[in-house]
Amino acid sequence: MGSSAGGTEYSGPPLPAGGQLARPGPTDIVRHGPGVPAPAGGEAPAARTAEQVWRTGLPATAPRRSRPLRRLAGPALSVILLIASGVVIFLRLHHGPFGVTGVAITQQVKNGCTRDVTARIGTSGGAGIVSYQWVFDPQLTAPRPLSQSVAAGQSAVYVTAAIQGQGHGTMAQTITLQVLGPGHGSASAHVVVSC
Repeated sequence: MGSSAGGTEYSGPPLPAGGQLARPGPTDIVRHGPGVPAPAGGEAPAARTAEQVWRTGLPATAPRRSRPLRRLAGPALSVILLIASGVVIFLRLHHGPFGVTGVAITQQVKNGCTRDVTARIGTSGGAGIVSYQWVFDPQLTAPRPLSQSVAAGQSAVYVTAAIQGQGHGTMAQTITLQVLGPGHGSASAHVVVSC
């Protein structure tokens, strides 16, 4: 069968001249067993040795691809928030022209022989000055024009007139708030003062 060297038998292909087996070179690949595939192109795969892994660490894995929707969600959310902020700032700082939207008598409070009448003057939300006067019937003195400043964003101004009674008894009077500008409007109430 084959030749023996030192009591060990060799049972493989015939030995080359000199009786020694050829050792595989660095590019020769020795495979054992079924199902071990050969690399494409006949080259050995570049495997990392334990020393290389110990010195450099494990190779970085390829980053996972994110979904297109996730990649677009961040910038889209930023744009939406920017637009919403712009709208809010515009609405807070920009107001239409100043004007009066309505007039109403809202409250009457008795305080001894005095009746305090409060009225609400609705505004458009812009900044400006509203001019008004209180008219009493029966009128004892001429009406006196008054004014009230309105800040931007303020939608109403409350004004109060005091009707004083004198002596003893009861007095009935009609009080009217007239807006002189900007625009016009009026509201009236019947007031009874008793002392």
